[in-house]
Amino acid sequence: MTTRRRFLAGLAPLGLPAALTAPFAATTARAAEDDRYPSRPIKLVVPQPPGGPSDIVARFLAESMRASLGQPLVIDNRPGAAGLIGTAAAAAAPADGYTVLVTSRSNHILAPLVQQGATVQPVRELQPVGLALRAVGILATPARAPWRTLPELVAAAKAQLGKLFYGSAGIGATNHIALEQFKTLAGIELVHVPYKGSGPLITGLMAGEVQLALLDFSSAQPALKGGSIRPLAQTGLRRLTSMPEVPTLTECGYPRFDASFWIGLAVPQGTPAAVVARLSKALDTALADTQMKARAQVNGWELAGGGPAPFEALIRQDTADFPPLVKRLDLKA
Repeated sequence: MTTRRRFLAGLAPLGLPAALTAPFAATTARAAEDDRYPSRPIKLVVPQPPGGPSDIVARFLAESMRASLGQPLVIDNRPGAAGLIGTAAAAAAPADGYTVLVTSRSNHILAPLVQQGATVQPVRELQPVGLALRAVGILATPARAPWRTLPELVAAAKAQLGKLFYGSAGIGATNHIALEQFKTLAGIELVHVPYKGSGPLITGLMAGEVQLALLDFSSAQPALKGGSIRPLAQTGLRRLTSMPEVPTLTECGYPRFDASFWIGLAVPQGTPAAVVARLSKALDTALADTQMKARAQVNGWELAGGGPAPFEALIRQDTADFPPLVKRLDLKA
């Protein structure tokens, strides 16, 4: 019997009021539940539709983390409002570790800055579990487009001012902010078309509804392999080994800006430290798995991990960097 339980047992003969012993009993029950965590399936909330980058990563992590947690991780896709619908649902869930958000820069940092009247503030209402990865982005165009390089597209945009379209995963999404930056760098004007997630965006790009999009490499792969979209440039510092023919933005003549996609796990604020530590350890174990490393190489991912602290530092940095940028670009939903 633990010391706390012995203490509670000793109170009973004293006839102390239940009001005095109840808080101790509740604390003991909570501690016991934390020790048993997880004792039932865990919900992984993905604030994107199936097929988006967060969804792809979530399904890989669910498979890998199940082994160390001993419970299934069930995917719950809740797209809309640039990820804020799913984010709000996760933030409002009980802080018991059974609801985990697969979060990204798009919904965690950018969407609350851009969406007017946003009711969820992820930085305050969620606490980090760990950073899963950073992903390389691909600037892509429909395969039937007449331009074959990024400079050719830029020339066409300058010749047809305001007549070409670019798509994003939603207003305030990472690829929305990044392409607004690119427009400034390139000195071009493109009309923004927001979609409800990366899956619909890729479909729209394949259909020629938009002429340019920034996609994460993993979710773009099927369309790239199928030949329905054409890569023009990649956002990494070096060319991907799986796409050595595609130049970097720097090689195309543009200074590198932070258009990377990061994805991590977060839980409602107030989740017990022991539960957060358990989830963080399971994430690190999953990222160290040989199969996950092989997937990272194929998908253009830089695996991270390392616990909540590095992820918290990244969020803090983004919180300092992006509000001035959004204000300067005057981006509003």
